[in-house]
Amino acid sequence: MSKTTPRPPRSRARFRAVYAVIAALVLLLPACSAGDGEHRGITDVIKQAIDDVKRHREQKSGTTASRGDSTPLGTDGRTSFDYAAYQRTLSVTLGLLERYWSDEVPELGGSYSKPRAYTYYRSDEGGGPVCGDQPAPARNAFYCPAGDFIAWDESGLMIPYYVSGGDFAASFVLAHEFGHAMQARMPRQEQTGVLRELQADCFAGAWARWVAQQNLLEEGDLDEATLAVFSGRDLPGTAWTDPAAHGSGFERTRAFGDGFESGAKNCYPAPAERWILR
Repeated sequence: MSKTTPRPPRSRARFRAVYAVIAALVLLLPACSAGDGEHRGITDVIKQAIDDVKRHREQKSGTTASRGDSTPLGTDGRTSFDYAAYQRTLSVTLGLLERYWSDEVPELGGSYSKPRAYTYYRSDEGGGPVCGDQPAPARNAFYCPAGDFIAWDESGLMIPYYVSGGDFAASFVLAHEFGHAMQARMPRQEQTGVLRELQADCFAGAWARWVAQQNLLEEGDLDEATLAVFSGRDLPGTAWTDPAAHGSGFERTRAFGDGFESGAKNCYPAPAERWILR
């Protein structure tokens, strides 16, 4: 995210254009794999970034404090990696999430409190926080209701997202998990797993809308988030009734777009008839 003039919130036509771009990318993915020089370059940057973190930090996990400042969220990490800038992006994102949801949860009928902790771990070194009796998953991020904390795999997920997808792609991961934390504070809980996931995407979109209204979104940020949403799609053929289902690429993108277009009230309760397309 460079120091450029922030874009205003996009119209629904803008999201239709993004859907078309995503469809084109899906068709191109097989051709952009092993033989793509740019792909190899990004992979090398990610590996170097993780190696640099290992050399400078000995611990296997840690905590991230939130910052509530009002500066743009960060810098483009696709061709280089600055660990301090990366940490700043995450801490500022968490601060902005706290600001937004402290006002929004009461509007939705819930009682706001921020999560008790934010923590990262490195799955390539083992360990990580335990949620109940479940170990921390590799290459993932999660909200733990039992401990009321948000955790993410730094080496397996967050740094790769930050480097290859951009800083707002990493911000989306936190916004999605923060959405799960806010679900736990609402009077109505969605019982279907895929609806909980799509609602968290919608909540992330609503937060992104608010960030744009604060003039904190920069050129390309929304595209980074939209592609991050799409990249976490279910494998083709996954049933919507699967407890682990998160939604197809277009279902997830639609839910995120609904939140961005109309705010959190458009996400709660979850409009199942609109989001589940299968």
